[in-house]
Amino acid sequence: MRPIRELAREQEDYVIGMRRQFHAHPELGEKEVETTRTIVRELESMGIPVQTFDGITGCVGVIEGSAPGATVMLRADIDALPIQEVEGRSYGSTCPGVMHACGHDCHTAMLLGAARILKEHSSEFHGTVKLIFQMAEEIGRRSEEYVKRGALEGVDAIFGMHVWPEMPTGIANFERGERMACSDRFIIHVKGVSSHGSAPHLGHDAVLAAAAVVMALQTIPSRINNPLDSLVVTVGMMNGGTKQNIIADDVELVGTVRTFNKAFRDSMPERIGRIAAQVAEGYGCTAESVYYFGPSPLINEDADLVRLAQGAAEKTIGEGCLVHKDKVTGAEDFSVYMEKVPGIYGYLGVGNREKGIDCVVHHPAFDVDESALQYGTGIYAQFALDYLRGQEK
Repeated sequence: MRPIRELAREQEDYVIGMRRQFHAHPELGEKEVETTRTIVRELESMGIPVQTFDGITGCVGVIEGSAPGATVMLRADIDALPIQEVEGRSYGSTCPGVMHACGHDCHTAMLLGAARILKEHSSEFHGTVKLIFQMAEEIGRRSEEYVKRGALEGVDAIFGMHVWPEMPTGIANFERGERMACSDRFIIHVKGVSSHGSAPHLGHDAVLAAAAVVMALQTIPSRINNPLDSLVVTVGMMNGGTKQNIIADDVELVGTVRTFNKAFRDSMPERIGRIAAQVAEGYGCTAESVYYFGPSPLINEDADLVRLAQGAAEKTIGEGCLVHKDKVTGAEDFSVYMEKVPGIYGYLGVGNREKGIDCVVHHPAFDVDESALQYGTGIYAQFALDYLRGQEK
């Protein structure tokens, strides 16, 4: 087999074309109907069997090698965001208010390019490559739906990556340790007693109590959490009150928790609930809390998979391409898969300041240097081959 980097370069026009097609026709999470149809059509045209699932979008392609062996899964997410794209791009979104502002169009196109390579050379490896095109990454733990439907059955390892415009083209990051935080949500209902603003002593002010709860919650990261462990507790919404001169009797607080410490995360529902209730009681109010666990912290714990991914990047891009990247408190539901099977997740640089491409993800002006997409295609394919060949020994 010729070097994967050469084979990936030959897929460049196809990958860029597919990326622009997906970019022009974005679909929100759980609504990626046409996106899924396009992916299925492309995979089937390559001779790759495709599995779809009742009740959800997305699909899994299966490439069998020349003999039985291990199974590796490669993942791309396919959903877009509710963002209005800036005008002026020939391949810009044709769907008002919807945009691929996080690069999932790139992930999908790169994985399709890798599928072409792996299918054409399936006689040269043992084992199986599964290609999962996942819906609704932006929503939360929707990757669980594929787990429930058996998509990970028989999978020995899983690989994923994200294009990253804050890193320049020609650079990649695959390293061990904490990479992305959990993204949990909580809702606190503070109940008081209403009265007129001219007679506050006749009521119990839920707004005042809720404000105190917001402040008290900050004692968790500042006084309860180990300062060496990253933790963010944010109350982003406070809803309550009916009029400026009425003491409110009902306030809703909605917030998020971000941490990498799995054990401390498990304690957060009890901590938040206890603090809210005790503080509210001091104001003559009550507080009830509900906690929703989102994607778990994403932590690269398998050193062998990290080394394989690093090797795949160097073989595809070249020596010296690997850099350190600080962990982030954004979340990624790839972690759901890593709770089930060993996995590795990393980043591919797609920024290019000379081309004016350096805008962060989730922004109306987000774009990528498309010359980097061949590298993503190559890394996907190289990782799969190196993993399966390593299992033959």
